[in-house]
Amino acid sequence: MSASPFNSVTKLHAATPVKCDPIVWLGQSADTSSLCSTHAELRQAPFLTSLGCAIRRPSLQRTHFNERLRATLGLTGPLMLDSGGFALSNKPNSRWTVSTVGDFVERIDADIFVTLDLPPRLRDSATQRRKKILSSVTNFEILLERFPKKTIMPVVHGRNISEVELSVGLLAQSAPTLKWVGLGGMVPLLQHRNACGLTTSPEIFIARALALLRTAFPRSKIHVFGAGGTRTFPTVFALGADSGDSIGWRQAAGYGSIFLPMKSQRTVKWNGEKRPPRKLLDASDLLQIENCRCPACRGHTIEKRIDAFRRHFYSRSIHNAWTIMNQWQFWPRSRRELLCAISDGALGTNWAKAIN
Repeated sequence: MSASPFNSVTKLHAATPVKCDPIVWLGQSADTSSLCSTHAELRQAPFLTSLGCAIRRPSLQRTHFNERLRATLGLTGPLMLDSGGFALSNKPNSRWTVSTVGDFVERIDADIFVTLDLPPRLRDSATQRRKKILSSVTNFEILLERFPKKTIMPVVHGRNISEVELSVGLLAQSAPTLKWVGLGGMVPLLQHRNACGLTTSPEIFIARALALLRTAFPRSKIHVFGAGGTRTFPTVFALGADSGDSIGWRQAAGYGSIFLPMKSQRTVKWNGEKRPPRKLLDASDLLQIENCRCPACRGHTIEKRIDAFRRHFYSRSIHNAWTIMNQWQFWPRSRRELLCAISDGALGTNWAKAIN
């Protein structure tokens, strides 16, 4: 393992910021409480919410997804609005169309609007996946023409590199100078470790897909959906992405876990009669917690911090949100040093192989 870059992370001494500040958007369901709104530094953070909430609960179309969405969520910072494509794939009879999404784009105040993409599913045939890629690009073109002054983000999908190449090529023809472009469908690959048409490891596939995107859109911001975690985001950034998102800050808290920079989740609360779901917090993690500057930790002893994590979902959530948002401050100084650290095994052998 490379000594100098990674040691600066484990000691949690804030490194000199990388030249391009990475962005992690905190996932926030519209129908759940906005825990971060009580802290100015967190409510100013970039947030991502999805119209998929309104697909699952149609009443939210009236109560939440309007011109007051940002205020309703208690947020003041940048807002990305997802179109609900993933939720639509699980509820195809909801009559959700690109026109429906366009009507929301018209009245909602957000900074980035994700096009209505149609993520391919594991059981889809090659023909079905190709049709979805074509339809996703068409939906992007429709929204781009309707809202030329708003930032519409297209999303690249593919179950193999050929499909990613097709998606990238079609987008490059439609809009060669994109402000933002997204890479979707990566979370299932990392969770399930396999997919139809995938002949390499998920990590290598993601590395190749990002290389294609960066080559085709050298001046665009690249967002990788669902890749904002403390082990995934450092790698996708090192490989050329600029942005990721994570709902995990809240989900992990619900499972009794906290995040630490460049580490997997650490379990602090569990039923002692059962095996803990993730690695337990141990002595090697204490220095990071002791040096944490999040709103839940500041001003408290290490003992009180850990006690609060064990007792309160709220404390774990606030700590996780702050850590996810600020994790890049504790990485090696530059993208090159980050690459070297990951290549030397800082985040495991799979990511090291992908980079090498």
